[in-house]
Amino acid sequence: MSLHGEKITGIRVFNIMEEGASAIEGMVNKAIKEINQEKIKIVDIQLTGDNLVIILGGEQP
Repeated sequence: MSLHGEKITGIRVFNIMEEGASAIEGMVNKAIKEINQEKIKIVDIQLTGDNLVIILGGEQP
């Protein structure tokens, strides 16, 4: 996904190296719920070998 033209306001990083699938799913679902409650836009989610990164943008309409 291109981030061109998006206003980035922050990131959330999760170390997933030693976690199982269900633990990762629980962490990310909880974070998404919190982000949505704060009315923050999720611009992108990216994955590296060790980390999952949620890129946050401006407020949702």
